[in-house]
Amino acid sequence: MVKYLIKDIADGVKLLRLDDDRTRYFEAAWHIPEGVTYNSYLIESSEGQMLIDTWKGQYSELFMKAIKEITDISKIKYVIINHAEPDHTGSLPVLLREAKDAKVVVNVAGIKLLKAKYDIKNEIVSIEGTKEVKLLGEDFIFIHVPWVHWPETMLSYQKRTKILYTCDVFGSFSIPSSYRADPRDSFYLKSAEKYLITVMGYYRKYVLNAIEKVKSMNLEILKIAPSHGGIWDRNVEEPMQLFEKWAKGEPEKNKVTIAYVSMYGSVEEAVSRVYNELASKDINVKTFAINDSDYPDFEDFLTEINSSSVVLLATPTYDTSVHPRMKALLELIKDKFRGVSKPFVVMVSYGWGSNAIKYMENSLKDAGLEAILMETFREKISDEQVKKITSVIKDKIKT
Repeated sequence: MVKYLIKDIADGVKLLRLDDDRTRYFEAAWHIPEGVTYNSYLIESSEGQMLIDTWKGQYSELFMKAIKEITDISKIKYVIINHAEPDHTGSLPVLLREAKDAKVVVNVAGIKLLKAKYDIKNEIVSIEGTKEVKLLGEDFIFIHVPWVHWPETMLSYQKRTKILYTCDVFGSFSIPSSYRADPRDSFYLKSAEKYLITVMGYYRKYVLNAIEKVKSMNLEILKIAPSHGGIWDRNVEEPMQLFEKWAKGEPEKNKVTIAYVSMYGSVEEAVSRVYNELASKDINVKTFAINDSDYPDFEDFLTEINSSSVVLLATPTYDTSVHPRMKALLELIKDKFRGVSKPFVVMVSYGWGSNAIKYMENSLKDAGLEAILMETFREKISDEQVKKITSVIKDKIKT
């Protein structure tokens, strides 16, 4: 059930959180049975009030209802837009219809988009680069972090409260029971990594640039307040370290992830033999099977790849090339892991002939990924091939 939460998080700062358990596919792409939140922040001062970000458009009425529970709309003088994507700006036009005098604060790169999307007539305060601005007596530093994950994205640092409002950066899927992010909650951390890889994986280097930029500014940060998920307030160094590690794709020790497609059992049998050999050597193996009874979520596979030492992909030949489901997975790998130091092993089965191995090799090479071994087999894999694959993985793995 969709509901909202209003919580004081600092003196004069309220969190307005919408818990969305209706959206099944985030951005119409990523399966999120765990749900997602949209976080907006109301900042109160003696000179008036301001909002940072809004909620997804379909929840505009609830957004207005939540605001009216705690303030008079006419008191809102500014709306700060850290990121123009509609899950954070969708309620903006409804808000501005009542907050007619509110000014919209946005990076210069986002002005045309907001006007095109919402036909905004309110006055716009344009922010260029990284800039210090005083709003209603509150000192802010607006930090431009382009391509995290749109060109206009910025972070907002409030000097008085020492809160860094980060929108998508340091955000997470899931609807946590607390408004605070819990670094001891493995499910929450996995949801945060999943969010980073699926939504922002294409922009990894820009995420790293943003983290480095914040570090270089030597700001005293007490809280990191994203627009999805929980607020990091226990140790703000921790989310920075985690997101840096995830953005780099740093592997866990002794971990291999396998994804395979099997139509009639040949590939499944081959993968099973390799799996058993690896498991017998105490290697942690995660397996994702695509067959005639199961299509696992690609999101979970991509997340597991990110922390793997080696990735094994196995496919049957289909129309002389790669099975269409493996092609789809390869395209996602190319987009989300481009240039990441991640070794791959490829297995291809065939009956009459195959161009699949060349397709797989070229796809990985195009993304700057390393194929350390490529093996083809006709219907049944040999003992020698199983030993070779196992040996190569064992030698390559980070132990």
